[in-house]
Amino acid sequence: MKKTHSYETKSNRKNEILELLDKNKTLRVSDLSRILKTSVVTIRKDLDELEQEGALTRTHGGAVKNPAPHREYPSCAQKEKNREAKMAIASAVADLIQDGESLFINVGSTCSYVCEELRQKNNLILITNSLTLFNQISSYDNATLFFLGGRYDRSMQITVGDDVLAQLSKYTADKLIMGMDGVDPAAGATSFNHTEDLIMHQMIAQAHEKILVVDDSKIGKVAFAHIADLNKFDILVTNYNKNNIPILNEIERLGLRVIVV
Repeated sequence: MKKTHSYETKSNRKNEILELLDKNKTLRVSDLSRILKTSVVTIRKDLDELEQEGALTRTHGGAVKNPAPHREYPSCAQKEKNREAKMAIASAVADLIQDGESLFINVGSTCSYVCEELRQKNNLILITNSLTLFNQISSYDNATLFFLGGRYDRSMQITVGDDVLAQLSKYTADKLIMGMDGVDPAAGATSFNHTEDLIMHQMIAQAHEKILVVDDSKIGKVAFAHIADLNKFDILVTNYNKNNIPILNEIERLGLRVIVV
């Protein structure tokens, strides 16, 4: 328990550093130490780790944030990429959802296709921090929608930060539908989006059944930030690619149910 608390505190602090750099572009170690009420030595270690992760660049006595790496979210262009595969995945995921269930859903073009399929369900409760998905499903008359409020990340069209985590902590969902940038047996589920990692951790922890939804291009790939080991998930839904079969067999051995469409 103590180890988990330490990890969460460290992750929170690193996210706070990135949020401060969003606002100030560059900050000195002494400034971060004062604002976060943390020793200079600890701040330097955090900055070193964030630099290794590619999130910032160390400068003399401080740091400057790097431009955000690309992360897929459901823009029109991303939705059209591998469209048929994503539609088939979404249809298979919808078959796993029962009327009346509550769902966490995170950002992603495949998740957007899943939301389209959910029009056929009744009395759902949908919980998301994605403004794009919120706009997509806000007109559905078959669902109750909860939008997680917090600091708005324009590049990702999501909310992030402690306010999101505080609101999210109130809910438990029957199922989690989560997209990811990389799914690999050894590296686990990985994402290009470092700022949303704590939110994804919490969604995983507070859902009874966890469903990964990724097209074949994400299988065997490793992205920027580790989100969770694959054994934290229950089901993986993807489309067929013969080159991915050995990897999918490894994922099955980790205990996941693998659905290939």
